[in-house]
Amino acid sequence: MATFAVPLSGNKGSASMFLGLRDGFAAAGVDAHFHVFSYYPKRDARIAAELGNVTVHPGHPKDIVVLLGMMVVSAILPFAVPGKWKRAIAALRGCDVVLMIGGTTFADSMLYKVPWNLLAALPGYWLRRPSVFLSQTIGPLRNGLNRALARWTLRRAVAVHGRGRQSESWARGLGIEACAYRPDLSFNMRTPSFDEVADRHDVVGRLREKMRATDRACVGVAPNSIVYTKAAKVGKDYIGFMAGVVRTVFEQGHLPVLIPHSYREDVSKIHNNDRSICRAIIDRLSPEVDLFYVDADLGAAELRAIIGHLHLLVASRFHSMISALATGVPPITYGWGHHKYTEVLDEFGATELYASFKDLDEADFAPKLQAVHARRAELSQRIREAHRTVAEESGGLPHAIVDVLTTG
Repeated sequence: MATFAVPLSGNKGSASMFLGLRDGFAAAGVDAHFHVFSYYPKRDARIAAELGNVTVHPGHPKDIVVLLGMMVVSAILPFAVPGKWKRAIAALRGCDVVLMIGGTTFADSMLYKVPWNLLAALPGYWLRRPSVFLSQTIGPLRNGLNRALARWTLRRAVAVHGRGRQSESWARGLGIEACAYRPDLSFNMRTPSFDEVADRHDVVGRLREKMRATDRACVGVAPNSIVYTKAAKVGKDYIGFMAGVVRTVFEQGHLPVLIPHSYREDVSKIHNNDRSICRAIIDRLSPEVDLFYVDADLGAAELRAIIGHLHLLVASRFHSMISALATGVPPITYGWGHHKYTEVLDEFGATELYASFKDLDEADFAPKLQAVHARRAELSQRIREAHRTVAEESGGLPHAIVDVLTTG
């Protein structure tokens, strides 16, 4: 099978969706080989070499344009197609199914991604391969152009999965019958133990030592470069707010643990990179604020192991919130998008923990942190109980895909 719109590096949320897909097939006993069309093919090829059943091909938007062109050339002058594109076309043509894992698809709040949502689907459609949109945040679709392109694209898929009930509803509103709710793919991701990760990575080993040496409960803080950008457009000082969050966590007697959940070495690049945001937050803090900064390019599963070892999480990065929900850690969440976060929190009875980037208010955070800390045991139990149902629904995905292929 082929996957589009997710890299294995940079954005750990994207990586966690792919790993959840791969681990879900393994857990279900369904044999599969994955051809990943990635934004970062060179970096991801090194990761894929360790996974065994994964092959990486160029999948940046400009690469997809070239791939489509090579398909035309291949039909006329096959000998003129360079080797790497021959391999990519052959791999795609030989796939049983093409899977779109873009995360947020055809949302009015991200109109700049709409052409990419369409472009990523075209290679599979062109080669007449069955295509499935997996666990997407879909909508709102009030913008006329967005709605028209969503209808054209999604109706040509053999199945469309909304990441929540609201996303499913937006897809059904387009007249798509082969539509269902499916939890985020990353709920299937296998997670190592915290000690295993600490033994492998020096930075996590130092975090473990810090945790053992302090009597403070650890509260994670996972910022988001997308929320930073959106907040700036409405005049909100996101860096200042998150610095205030870290300061308040410390002042209330906890140990702040700052976690970049999307990581690239080059801090000058903000896309798929929360490292620069973390450094800006630290620059706003006085030396008296004791915190631990997880400054390392860790894998998605390793980050989940850390989050699962925390008392609470303050999340802006969507998949850090997912990892908290997957491990029973209550996530106080400041996000973006209309229903991207809330439709997932709804499944866990935890919508009360959400606030929009438009409503950032440092004065509101202190009492919220106190209240959630006081109810931590109750909230964690509620989340863990809901997770059993969500995990069962998510675990059924591999057989659902097989059923679509055999009956469709």
